[in-house]
Amino acid sequence: MAERWDERTELLIGEAGLARLAQARVLVAGLGGVGGACAESLVRAGIGTVWLLDHDVFGASNLNRQLLATESVIGQPKTAVAVARLAQLGSGSSLIPLPFFLAESAVADLLDEIKPDAIADCIDTVGVKAELLMQARARGIATMTALGAGNRLDAGAVRVGRLDAVQGCGLGRALRTRIKRAGVPRDFPVVYSTELPVKKPAPHVPNDSGIRPRAVNGTISYLPNIVGHMVAGELIRRLLTEARGGGHGAGR
Repeated sequence: MAERWDERTELLIGEAGLARLAQARVLVAGLGGVGGACAESLVRAGIGTVWLLDHDVFGASNLNRQLLATESVIGQPKTAVAVARLAQLGSGSSLIPLPFFLAESAVADLLDEIKPDAIADCIDTVGVKAELLMQARARGIATMTALGAGNRLDAGAVRVGRLDAVQGCGLGRALRTRIKRAGVPRDFPVVYSTELPVKKPAPHVPNDSGIRPRAVNGTISYLPNIVGHMVAGELIRRLLTEARGGGHGAGR
């Protein structure tokens, strides 16, 4: 008898678990080192619909850490490459590319249009990140947010917690400030590192797309991927828990 691609997953979560994941609809915002790993974990788990949001193209500097990056795809859009790669995994997931920069003003309309069950927040633009979380909470959409994975080496320091309790993360601090300013509770679930970042000069250079400058941090092969897999894992566990009647609301 031929093996099924998902038989090992079924041994762990059962037929009902497979069915729940097959019905789930998840938005992956950002397809860098964190988001690429997250998207792959979601698809390999059998998530039924995955939106892949990123405006960027692959550059040579992505090769040290981004699972989707190879020399053959340099200069190609990340969304197109992601769809092509993930379609080869055989899960049957519906993969929908969103190859544009998501502006703060467009977040609400996007969520109302696609209506995801959950959001994997793997972007690093603070304003958009804050708006995505706040608009998701207002709509009852579950979220899991990745905080800073750059300038760090310690895989054992990666944790799951709440945004309002994170210390030593510049991205987390900036995100809390934006959300507090809007009068929204800052108890969003996050994946973060307790390791203080290595202090290195962070020059601002244009994105590969030329849309806006970004800070450049040092990165290592494994750390962003660990964070991405943990973001996916927490969302998958939440979807399975809710299917069993144990979940309550978004952003918790």
